[in-house]
Amino acid sequence: MDAVGQKEEQDEDLKAGFWGLKEYVDNSGDIIITSQSLAVPEERREGFYRLVENAQKGIARHVLGDLADKGERLAERCARRQEQLIEGTDLKGFHLPRTLESFMADPMLTMAKPAFGIILEGLQKELSFKEMEEQAARQVVPFCKDLLRAAYEAWLYYGVVKALRPVRYYGIWSPDTVELQVMETDTVNVGSQVTSPERRMPETVFVTEDDQVFAIKSEVAEELDFYGVRPARCCDFSSGGNTVDQIAHRVLLIYRLRAVDQVPLLADRERLYVLPSDLMCEFLLPEEMEHPRAVAQFVSRIKTVRSRRPVQVLTADARGELPAGLMEDPMMPPIERRAIGGDEQKLEAVARLLAKDQKGR
Repeated sequence: MDAVGQKEEQDEDLKAGFWGLKEYVDNSGDIIITSQSLAVPEERREGFYRLVENAQKGIARHVLGDLADKGERLAERCARRQEQLIEGTDLKGFHLPRTLESFMADPMLTMAKPAFGIILEGLQKELSFKEMEEQAARQVVPFCKDLLRAAYEAWLYYGVVKALRPVRYYGIWSPDTVELQVMETDTVNVGSQVTSPERRMPETVFVTEDDQVFAIKSEVAEELDFYGVRPARCCDFSSGGNTVDQIAHRVLLIYRLRAVDQVPLLADRERLYVLPSDLMCEFLLPEEMEHPRAVAQFVSRIKTVRSRRPVQVLTADARGELPAGLMEDPMMPPIERRAIGGDEQKLEAVARLLAKDQKGR
């Protein structure tokens, strides 16, 4: 069968998912659907929503094309990364934001999440398949690009953490957001901290197999804009340091500690204090390296964080370039750009920047 014939067959299979759902509804007699309401008897809900899921996945795969296959492969890599972070340690769970957890458990259904409402609207308003397809292209594709960006970013960042070879993790507890204490834990939640308008603290401390001690903060990039600014009495849109379930562009900040029980505050907005990181890693898309506003935001972040080692700009491939002269500007913090792709050895090279014989505190 030629390519045109294969596409026509795929299109028919795709439409069959939605028409199968519609036929189920039409034949049920007791599922009530109007343009304003939907009522499904309890005994039919399992079958109904299973067919909705199938239709969701079908239309999402149709508009995503190769991106769907890429997402499924990436979900497998992220799940493996999660396992690697736990292996040989005291942890039972290293938890990413819930949407990423769902993505690892059922990649296609998670990528198809925005299509749920489209399928129901298609039933209620008797939309044509073309109308639903157009809506899916507008809603599913951008959602998935953000989702896959967050997933790849997590794979990169926690690949660096894994390369440091943690053997024991600790949680952070604070009674007043001023004094920090470590505690026994079997779970790490990415982006978590006791919420505080003023202060930022690590999400975990870990000890490596060669007895180094590190703390990490997986900070939402936009949150770094608040680090060097006093909290406003009103209109302060900071998350308070707790970004545990946000799907957003993040920055990995790594801090070397002298001992497990010497956990520092990372920032105190009231005092305009920001602790320099020992290493900052940031994943950038090609357009983010070339768009003036995105570059200005990146420059602001690296000046705020003041990494003790060259800021690691991680990319998926060699596309995109930071503005000419930026990396050589003596007024700028040093920057190193690394095209990682799927190469674990390149992530290990990033981790080696934190080796004991390298520059440190």
